[in-house]
This record gives sequence, C-alpha cells and structure tokens, in this order.
Amino acid sequence: MRSTAMDDPRSFLEKLYNNFQNEIFNEEDSGEVIDRYYAPGFTLVSDGISIDRERLIKHIRPVKKSVLSGTYDVLEAVAQGNHLAARFVIRAVTKQGGETENEVHMFCEMTDDGRFVHIDQITRSIKG
Repeated sequence: MRSTAMDDPRSFLEKLYNNFQNEIFNEEDSGEVIDRYYAPGFTLVSDGISIDRERLIKHIRPVKKSVLSGTYDVLEAVAQGNHLAARFVIRAVTKQGGETENEVHMFCEMTDDGRFVHIDQITRSIKG
C-alpha cells in the first residue's frame, strides 16, 4: 500500500473518499470511477448487506440525483500493512436543502496500489 496510508492513514482515507465522491458526482460513468477505487471482485458488507460492483452502481444512481454536495470527515484511522480501520462521518446536502450525517465504523483491506479489496462497515444515522 502507498506509504502515505501507513504514515497518516486518516489523511489518506479522507483524501481517497473525498476524491472518490468528487469523481462520482462529476463523471458520467460511475462504473469507471468505481474501478479506479475498488479492486476487481471487491466485497463490501455494510450493515450486513453485501454490495458488489453492480449493486454499488445502482446505489450511486439515486444518490447522484438527490445529493447536491457532501464530504467525508475521517475522525480516526489506524493502519497495519494493507489493513485499515477507521471511524468517519459522511455529511451531505440534498438538492431539496436537507442535510444528512452518517457515522461509519469501517474495517478494510486494500491493494498495494490503494484500492479497496474488502470492506466491512457499520453505519448509523446522526442527522437527516
């Protein structure tokens, strides 16, 4: 994994997530963006629900239609080798003017080039 993740996993993840979000909202093909950030055959389990590439694309479509802007604020992160654990907050402003905040506790494995291989996460709504 990039040495930045080991040196400062909090900044590494915050930059990664915010770059991913910016690209998702500004590029036409969500699949191409996902492929830059997630390894082929990745697994993501969120609140017990398994999400593969196609399901992630389907999830992103309505988000792009309803969300105006958002940020990821990584509160804490630790790394050991290609494994990371983090706690972060996703904040979003909807096109209808509403605001949401979700806290995420995430454990993941990454490739050497910094893409997600496996993610297990638990989320809770804070606002919205």
